[in-house]
Amino acid sequence: MRLPFQLCCAVTILFAVAGCADTTDPTVGVARMRIVNSVFQGDSAQAAVPVAVDVLVDSSTSGAGIANLGALALSPGSASGQGAGTHAGAGAIFTAAGYRDLPSGVHSFVARVNGTSGSFFQTGTGEYLPKQYVLPFPYTFILAGVVPDTIPADPDAVAWALLADDPFTPPADPGGGLTARVQVINAAPMADPSGQGSDITALFINGPDTLQATASYRGSSGYINPPAGTYVLKLVTAAGDTLYAGSVVLAKGEVRSFVVQSTAYAATPDSTTTKVTNLLDNQW
Repeated sequence: MRLPFQLCCAVTILFAVAGCADTTDPTVGVARMRIVNSVFQGDSAQAAVPVAVDVLVDSSTSGAGIANLGALALSPGSASGQGAGTHAGAGAIFTAAGYRDLPSGVHSFVARVNGTSGSFFQTGTGEYLPKQYVLPFPYTFILAGVVPDTIPADPDAVAWALLADDPFTPPADPGGGLTARVQVINAAPMADPSGQGSDITALFINGPDTLQATASYRGSSGYINPPAGTYVLKLVTAAGDTLYAGSVVLAKGEVRSFVVQSTAYAATPDSTTTKVTNLLDNQW
């Protein structure tokens, strides 16, 4: 469970920006959350298919919650504000990136296959209700795993995973302006034939230069800061299978998330069973 570390990081960052008077300060009292649905259902990984889910926040599917979020879908955004701070040219970036407003404070979470009553969040003795204090930061809520046809799910089928994102200013580029800032989010249960995911290593290749970052299953790679340019993005599993290879353009001051999802079971996962969503989280 990565939450204590992430919460600690978010608290540290929050105190750091709270002492600043510039426009990077997050809107007081408003968190944002986007939901990634990578839930499959079936009695085995081989037979499982993607399914729609319901997400209840504080027992409600309104607000940050959502009913019938489609298979392999990202939540439709509905966020106030332009981005992390008000700055020229930002546009409604948080909404376009799938974020939904969520008041900061303690919230409870339920996630389930659409139309059922059993939450994914289980222990060996039954269902539990995750509760999280959310800061005025953006978060990515990952729902990824294979649940059986008969609910409730196994305790490890869809684990609780809420990641604190960091859409704030990238560092200065020695060549002028700002670098880009990118993370890879691993929501791909079929990246391993077991249906239990795999570490995914991202390689950002620009000529002789390669930047590398690894994302654990249901986790983030953490942020790296490539100079602006055109890169070949290659995604490789722990077993050495290439899930994706394609060209991506990173501009100065962009903050991006690459969300990796499985689309189907494969004995050898590859680009035909992998979906990569390139999200602009902010622009400085």
